[in-house]
Amino acid sequence: MGWPTHHPSGLIHYSPPNSYRDYTLFSNLGGHHAYLVDMEGHVCHRWHSDDGINYSYLLPNGHLLLRTGPAGQEISFLDRPERDLLPRGGRTASGAILELDWDGNVVWAYRDPLLHHDFERLPNGNTLVLVWESLPEELASNVSGGFSAGTTKGQMLGDVVREVTPNGDTVNEWRSWEHLSLEEDTICPLEGRLEWTHQNCLNVKDGDLLVSFRQTSTVGIVDRSSG
Repeated sequence: MGWPTHHPSGLIHYSPPNSYRDYTLFSNLGGHHAYLVDMEGHVCHRWHSDDGINYSYLLPNGHLLLRTGPAGQEISFLDRPERDLLPRGGRTASGAILELDWDGNVVWAYRDPLLHHDFERLPNGNTLVLVWESLPEELASNVSGGFSAGTTKGQMLGDVVREVTPNGDTVNEWRSWEHLSLEEDTICPLEGRLEWTHQNCLNVKDGDLLVSFRQTSTVGIVDRSSG
């Protein structure tokens, strides 16, 4: 994607009568900062993380909950089956979920080199994270759809939603493939077969999970009590 040199940057339009006056939080994919700007485009606050900041959310207490960039090579290249299926020759998408206070100090960290995409802090203080895990070989071989170029039969990643406590203990896991249908949940023919679902969204509404699967063109609500 190109970016023309004449494209304006900064605040380019603001219509006060048609806008809710508030603040906007944003970060640059692959960068190391998150910014809080006002309606006039002024940077009111900035957070920095040496681990990178890909996605971030502002918590009610003013802290920043973020997903870092890829983990360092020493923990990215895992001695696990998932290694050969990860993008960029085994590099991960993220190394950790961090919570920074207003001054940028790390007050909580959950590290797993198989983290990817979305996350959410729950009202009970636990955190939902999204991780990759290898599917059973027999199941992966029977998933339909997708193009197989560059893949090995029986090797495929699946999505796991994990609930972790402030101490990092896992108290609940939802494995997507245990609740999918081989007949109905087929991979889009435009997508590869490295993953069955490729979950992007992870949110909670009235206690249930809101999920989106790019590979199968699916948006759904998951009853957390039954899966």
